[in-house]
Amino acid sequence: MGLSGAAWATLLVPTFLAILTMLVYGYWDRITGKEYYVDDEILAYDEDLMVELRKEGKA
Repeated sequence: MGLSGAAWATLLVPTFLAILTMLVYGYWDRITGKEYYVDDEILAYDEDLMVELRKEGKA
């Protein structure tokens, strides 16, 4: 028994959209011409935030 056209579309369309999304996400820096990065200040802020949330019992 083969799948109907609608069944194939239901399987393949989301798969192709997911692959396209991953490719765009992976090459977003090249597409926009902007470089996004995380530096020590951002990491320190995130670490401090996590420590505060743990003290409050929220994380």
